[in-house]
Amino acid sequence: MKQQLVDAIRMLERAEYIDHNGHCSARRDGNSFYINSGASVRGALTVDDVVTLDLDGNLVEGSARPPLEFHIHSEIYRARPDVNAVFHTHPKWSTFLTMVGATFKPVYAQGVLLGEIPLMDSPLSVNTKPMGEKLAATLGRGPAALLKAHGVVVVGTDIVECFALAAYVEENAYRQYMAMQIGDPYIFTEAEQKACREKLWSANLFRKTWDHYYSKLQ
Repeated sequence: MKQQLVDAIRMLERAEYIDHNGHCSARRDGNSFYINSGASVRGALTVDDVVTLDLDGNLVEGSARPPLEFHIHSEIYRARPDVNAVFHTHPKWSTFLTMVGATFKPVYAQGVLLGEIPLMDSPLSVNTKPMGEKLAATLGRGPAALLKAHGVVVVGTDIVECFALAAYVEENAYRQYMAMQIGDPYIFTEAEQKACREKLWSANLFRKTWDHYYSKLQ
């Protein structure tokens, strides 16, 4: 699991979905999770850069300091027992949309899988328990939340699913942003969204997406 988490972070960095501050985690058990350390170099990450925290932020394994925003992960795991992976990315296109108040719209088939992504209306770091609780409440039962002028948080039942959804957020935002430069982008109808969700949400699609990005690490 640690190696898969490392691969996910390195793929996100290669795709420019995270930068030097992005962080991702995977649930270890009911009271702890793996996460990359705060000082780690995301593009050169190894399993030695992964530490284990409990839900109160105490180190269980490892000695490196976790990211200051570990509360994103701990509070989501606390609120969502169905979630086994949490990614906080800093992608540019979806962040551009939040900077100008543009609503994320389903303009791309895989983007439909994110639904209507709620916005946490604050650009501040989620570095306290109350902020983590606010983010978890914003996320609700959905797969993603946007952080105004900051980034995105995506959750999944496993690392592969979470990675794929994180990629779809930014791929959809890129298409939406670029289309807005020349006109009003086409928004999938409710019927089209329903059809996409029924046909596309699958472990096979998520693994195919993972393999596509993983091939670029080789």
